[in-house]
Amino acid sequence: MAGAVVAENGNNWSIFHNPAGIAEIDEIRFSVGGGDIFGYSWLPASHLSGIVPIYVFGHIGFGYKQFKTKIDGTTLSTEETISVAHAFNLQKDKNSHMAIGYTANFFRWDMGKSAGTEGNGENGLELGSVNTITVDIGILASLREKYRFGVYIININSGAIGKGITRQILPRRINLGITYKPILNLATSIVAERLLDNDDLQIKGAIRYGLNSFLEIYVGAQTKPSRFGIGTTFTLQSQSISYGLLTHPVLPMTYQINLSISL
Repeated sequence: MAGAVVAENGNNWSIFHNPAGIAEIDEIRFSVGGGDIFGYSWLPASHLSGIVPIYVFGHIGFGYKQFKTKIDGTTLSTEETISVAHAFNLQKDKNSHMAIGYTANFFRWDMGKSAGTEGNGENGLELGSVNTITVDIGILASLREKYRFGVYIININSGAIGKGITRQILPRRINLGITYKPILNLATSIVAERLLDNDDLQIKGAIRYGLNSFLEIYVGAQTKPSRFGIGTTFTLQSQSISYGLLTHPVLPMTYQINLSISL
């Protein structure tokens, strides 16, 4: 959906896009997936997540993401994020609901070895690692299950890596989105995203349509850069498999596959 998901219904990936969506999940869910960034085998990315509803305390979610740069079996860089989220409903009735969620992320960047004289890290220098903690917050509201509004602020605490002159604040972003569901199986979304230290605005749009109880399809597009996405989810009882593609104006396509189970 090219990232136009901040106001969407809560799902397996809410912890990564808007933790408030976790409050809409009323069953235990686990999900695992990954793919190669831009289709390159030396840029593998993977993730897993879980959601557990605890009705007195709210709903809990956890997530793990990993991104590597590898060459000839040598890992030059590894980025890992461990996330823990909590979400709860501020208000809920037959006509409307509002939920809030927040996520604490432990981020670690292991820089492995430098490329070395051979260019493959074999005789490179140990570059060490850095880590930090970031906090995200999200709000989700709906009216008659037709109109939905979402807000997601990433790195609200200005988490940074490095020290002294090497200190660098990780990207801080805000997503604002609206989803309209004219019928039960159709949802259209539009999202505006902006880096908090940048005036450039990225616009994203997507359509999600359920063909039947087994198959759902997605299409999306975004600006700056112009990218297009398409994907599908096939669900059989409590298991589902999802596959998606995302284009790039210069580089090859990124693809990912995801498996999930509900208990």
